[in-house]
Amino acid sequence: MKGLFVIALLAIIAFTSAFAPAPVFGVRTATTSTLFACRVNAKKEKRQRNRENMRKFQKRGKTSRKKMMRKVASSEQRQLENEFIAKCFTTVSVEEADVKN
Repeated sequence: MKGLFVIALLAIIAFTSAFAPAPVFGVRTATTSTLFACRVNAKKEKRQRNRENMRKFQKRGKTSRKKMMRKVASSEQRQLENEFIAKCFTTVSVEEADVKN
């Protein structure tokens, strides 16, 4: 009778432990979510640092030679056009033309 009781007790223990989660040593599941959150925050901070450094070391104020030459050429062309328009709209009266001749 005692042998049957021990066998039944072992069967009940085996049956209940089959449905219980197995303990895993060395790995904690509760901290994985905090680790992932920490990684996400670290990546956001790294992006922000990279943006700041990019702005700090960015070259400013230097125009290329090509752009500078375009500006010079366009200003010269604009001046020539303004002179031409001024010549077109200058009026010479007939009296002034007779006095000069």
